[in-house]
Amino acid sequence: MPLQLVFEDQWSIRVPMDDRLEEALGVQRERACRDEFDLAFVERLSECFANSLAACLDIDLQLPTDSQVKYAMDIARELGVSLPADALRFRGAAHDFIDRFESAFRASRERRRRMTGLADG
Repeated sequence: MPLQLVFEDQWSIRVPMDDRLEEALGVQRERACRDEFDLAFVERLSECFANSLAACLDIDLQLPTDSQVKYAMDIARELGVSLPADALRFRGAAHDFIDRFESAFRASRERRRRMTGLADG
């Protein structure tokens, strides 16, 4: 039983399966059909596929890390610049935004730190 992923009827990818996996999937499918198509299995399967597909994307197309998002938001707030939507959607765009503004951000933070230090003294 060949398994294929089909994307908008324009792109299909054959998913290789060994005999053991194919047999187990067949048993799982029978269980799902017997239970009037077990929605929990369908949801679990679709979530696993989505996570696996996301992990297969080129690194710049993956989600930015939580640290990248926080740092990019701190930079945008500190410098008063717009944070592009892509910087919240793609790791590569987040990296580019941080790379572009990081030195100005650090300089601004240092100036602010010095100013508060002078005000305290």
